[in-house]
Amino acid sequence: MSVVSAATQLVAVQLNLIIEQGGVEGEEGEEAMEDAARPHGHQEGTRRRLRRPRVFKPRTNFLDMSDQEMLKRFRLDRAAILELGDILKGDLESRTRRCHAVPHHLKLLGALSFYANGSFQRLSGDRLGLSQSTISRAVCQVTDALVKKVTDYISLPLTSQQQRKIQKEFCDIAGFPRVLGAIDCTHVAIRAPSQDADLYIGHKKSHSVNMQVICDASGIIWNVCAKFPGSFQDSYILSKSSIYKIFEGNDAPDGILLGDASYSIKPWLMTPIANLRTQAEQKYNEAHSSTWKVIKRTLGLLKTRFCCLDKSKGVLQYNPEMVCKIFVACCMLHNIAVCRRLINDQDQDGIHAEKEEGSDSQEDAPDPPVSELKTECEQDGYKVRNQLIDKCYS
Repeated sequence: MSVVSAATQLVAVQLNLIIEQGGVEGEEGEEAMEDAARPHGHQEGTRRRLRRPRVFKPRTNFLDMSDQEMLKRFRLDRAAILELGDILKGDLESRTRRCHAVPHHLKLLGALSFYANGSFQRLSGDRLGLSQSTISRAVCQVTDALVKKVTDYISLPLTSQQQRKIQKEFCDIAGFPRVLGAIDCTHVAIRAPSQDADLYIGHKKSHSVNMQVICDASGIIWNVCAKFPGSFQDSYILSKSSIYKIFEGNDAPDGILLGDASYSIKPWLMTPIANLRTQAEQKYNEAHSSTWKVIKRTLGLLKTRFCCLDKSKGVLQYNPEMVCKIFVACCMLHNIAVCRRLINDQDQDGIHAEKEEGSDSQEDAPDPPVSELKTECEQDGYKVRNQLIDKCYS
């Protein structure tokens, strides 16, 4: 057999191999075909290895899923996912012209699956026919796209009508008046960051980010402060947050917040009484506790609904900045679910107070006399609380 005929047969075998495997498409496929067809003498002096064909997993058509399955896997129903997909489409659509570009709705489902299950990206990807690297990119893309629209889903109730509605719903719980929100912080576990790792070691001696959340009586989250390392205390985070400036400003909302004993009392922030002296103070504490626990239930439901935030599923393998964005994104999705009254069977376990993560509170510390308080703001806070007790609980 001549050298020319032997080379011709080899090229034919290579072409048939590519066609039978059928995994190379678009520009990459054309390049591979050209490489195989090019005479060996023109391959820059050396024999080039065939490019490994790309393998595409079969992708899931989520429209074929039942409503219950979608709620279980993604924590949102079909209508909410379709609506969210339309809103985020411009930020998620691929700009490549290559074949098998990941559709925007699959990116969204990949991120939702990861948020909801808190599992490894590979598992979330296998369920949707996406690779682990594709899921990883989708989580970042979807998270960034959601955070861009945060004010559409998380915002301070500004109108008097909104504020009156929230105050009435809080008052219906235990009779506590003028409450606009319950405030607390929760830790989200992260891997040790490459810089300033010691700042992220919280009270459980593990790395975390401490997130401040305020919600209304129905569990809607209307304020999030997600940027402080786990070693920072709740009271410090509040003092540096935008909500502090709002309530300290001249145009402060007409209402108060409820916080636990880890916060300093203020005219707009009511805290529990440590050393009870009268029956009226006891009634105040009981009403405060029953009303404030809304935030604990909300945080419990948030972490049950989106297990990526729960340490029991492992720590988030992202840098602190992305973890904070993921937390905000989950709060937005939580609000969507609450507004649509979406409760999955697994979420039922989250409708209870969040497990104590350890506390920086001074619940056993006595209240200092008003004259010994450090700031005028704290003195005014005690005066407001005493007036509230005399008016409502005496």
